[in-house]
Amino acid sequence: MNLSSFPEELANLLSVQTFLYREARLLDEGKLEEWLNLFTEDATYVLPIKDGPPPEPAIIRDSRSRIEERVFRLTRTLALAQSPRSRTQHDLTNIEVLKSDGSEEVTVACNQTVHELRPGNPFQTGLAAPRSLHARCRYVLIPVEGEWKIREKRCELLNREFPIHNLTFIF
Repeated sequence: MNLSSFPEELANLLSVQTFLYREARLLDEGKLEEWLNLFTEDATYVLPIKDGPPPEPAIIRDSRSRIEERVFRLTRTLALAQSPRSRTQHDLTNIEVLKSDGSEEVTVACNQTVHELRPGNPFQTGLAAPRSLHARCRYVLIPVEGEWKIREKRCELLNREFPIHNLTFIF
């Protein structure tokens, strides 16, 4: 790191961290329409099943329109798998700006743990059984009208090659 650019790099890191923390809060509070507004019109959101060149098999491979559809289903239809909605807590660590070029696009890496608790009745799978899922995430962010927007979000679950039951909340 060049020490002369340290204040600028630190400011960039803090703005990226603030943005990612906001994304996590919106997901935890169930504010999915606000969360959707964090994405660009050409955004992609991927949870791959295994490593490999794109397009590798994926649990989720969403374009902007598919993200919109996912939000609509979870907020405006009876999604039995999320009725009542899971309580989640998204924890982010090791946030690092990997690449920042002259185009103002930044590539960010972080680790993410999502803790989930399923409320409901005794007939629902996972009732009151907390679980945690861990992922390495990579974002490509671009500034739009003075705010960061997500162009790409990719979360590689650590246990992605094994059965993941009832992954119905947004990672």
